[in-house]
Amino acid sequence: MYLIIYDITENSLRTKVSNLLIQEGYERLQFSVFTGYFNPQKNKVWQQLTKWMATSDNSIICIKIRSKNFLSMQILGRFTIDLNDLAGNKITKII
Repeated sequence: MYLIIYDITENSLRTKVSNLLIQEGYERLQFSVFTGYFNPQKNKVWQQLTKWMATSDNSIICIKIRSKNFLSMQILGRFTIDLNDLAGNKITKII
């Protein structure tokens, strides 16, 4: 799994980054935090982000994490996202 975290102050750039991540199958955890199974550094996502960030004072961080570490995160407050589903651990039974 990969966490992609950004700190972008420019509204238009922030919108472009979030739209690209959603389009490429990453799931939003919070406004500036996404997760996914695809290594963004090995596909067109990272290439596009690199191009956009070349002249920017903002930052994007990509962190590879293990599913078990992802599932062990502590959450305070209202959080309605199914972490097991995001980690690929949810099993659907068809009867």
